[in-house]
Amino acid sequence: MIGETLNKRYCVISLLGTGKYGQTYLAQDNQGKEDPQCVIKAFEPKAKDKLSLRKAKYLFAREIKILKILGKSDRIPVLLGHFNEGDKFYLVHQFIDGTDLAQELGSNRQWSADETAELLKEILEIVEVAHREKVIHQDIKPSNIIRRKSDGKLMLIDFGSVKKLNNQMANAEGRTQLTVPIGTEGYISPEQKSIKPRLASDVYGVGMIGIYALTGVEPKDIPLTHDTEVVQWKGFVPVDDKLAKVLDRMVSPDLNQRYTSASEALKTVRTLKLGRKLLDLKTIIGTVVLLLGISGAGYYYWQLETSLNKTPETTGYYETEKDRFPFLYRNAEHGIEMKYPFDWKLNESELSENAIAKFFPQENQSYLIIPEVKIQVSESSNTSLDSHTTNAVYQVTKLPQAKIVDSRPIKFGAGDGHKIIYTAANPSNNIEQKYLQIWTLKGDRIYTVTYKAKLDQYNDFVEIVEDEMLKSLKIMPANTTAK
Repeated sequence: MIGETLNKRYCVISLLGTGKYGQTYLAQDNQGKEDPQCVIKAFEPKAKDKLSLRKAKYLFAREIKILKILGKSDRIPVLLGHFNEGDKFYLVHQFIDGTDLAQELGSNRQWSADETAELLKEILEIVEVAHREKVIHQDIKPSNIIRRKSDGKLMLIDFGSVKKLNNQMANAEGRTQLTVPIGTEGYISPEQKSIKPRLASDVYGVGMIGIYALTGVEPKDIPLTHDTEVVQWKGFVPVDDKLAKVLDRMVSPDLNQRYTSASEALKTVRTLKLGRKLLDLKTIIGTVVLLLGISGAGYYYWQLETSLNKTPETTGYYETEKDRFPFLYRNAEHGIEMKYPFDWKLNESELSENAIAKFFPQENQSYLIIPEVKIQVSESSNTSLDSHTTNAVYQVTKLPQAKIVDSRPIKFGAGDGHKIIYTAANPSNNIEQKYLQIWTLKGDRIYTVTYKAKLDQYNDFVEIVEDEMLKSLKIMPANTTAK
């Protein structure tokens, strides 16, 4: 196979891996323009009868559809192509230049609690993308996590597992009893061993990676209790109680005790405070004033504190919420109320695309593309929230250079909603922008709020938008006002 050209364009350079169900190759795309290197995964069904091959084609097509959706995330390799030659099926993936996590773990190195919590958070954020599509990875382990050389970010690989295709074929035809589970020793959950994977099975794998980081001991070498399969890891290293509690729940053999998905685990990990005592700005200023020991220190402190509390351009802190958000946007026709900052402008005229209002910072002269928050209201056409969400996310994937960073169901406007964060290129000037979009269904209307900004300016206002403006939004029956 080495040196051969597949599909008249992919020249096979080397064998990356081989297994019972297929092979993985590094190849050169002779038609590739930007990055010609790619990864090719080959799958050959064992059964050659017409019914089996028809089923293989169906499952292969379904796998392609899933991989295309997942590849919109910038933390999962893009599916570049697919083809079949004879009875063999091939997936062509983006090649990630970097080193796998297995090279960072072990070697008797024990990560700190903070480092481990950050690692868990980053991996769970990637797995969450798959779980939102109800996709179970089934083989989360350090060698399937690549640290991208270009920016140091982690990437999760091997979603298009040929092992899963093989098992799906056997299961669909009902001819073969599945006795070989997918997964790797030490990272495989009890239910995976019984060929009954769940979203929670991936959480188990992530938890074992966290334990490996903390202890420096490979999971396969950590004992399990004989009767219950509880992971006996805490004797290897002293650890923060809060982090230990999270990890124990992540790797619980009892599905009723484990986090049900990456989203649920991520919510807890994000709230972990591991004894770090961060001084607030006022305390820091006060300490500096004390050390200065000069006669004007008191007045200097007063001026700094006043600046801290009153200057939005530099700090974003205010004495009261009223000082920062004195303005209330109200639209009785659509039953909407939302607070917005005193230093933002409101535009209710000359709007399009079902928009009823736009908000943007007053000091916008330095922005090539002005950050804005837009409220849209449209008829729902008797659709459901799930149906609208599916269509809306699909429309995002069709945008130029679209990459979905986050997509999840949330509570919004005192009801169910959906939140998506993504980047895309402006079609008129090809400038990359970042979007935070939330929508909900009330009666026969879809309410959508979108914050967008140039990619490198997105963080300037996202906290104000998400933590203040969106949280203050109320949606009521039309032609009423809030109490």
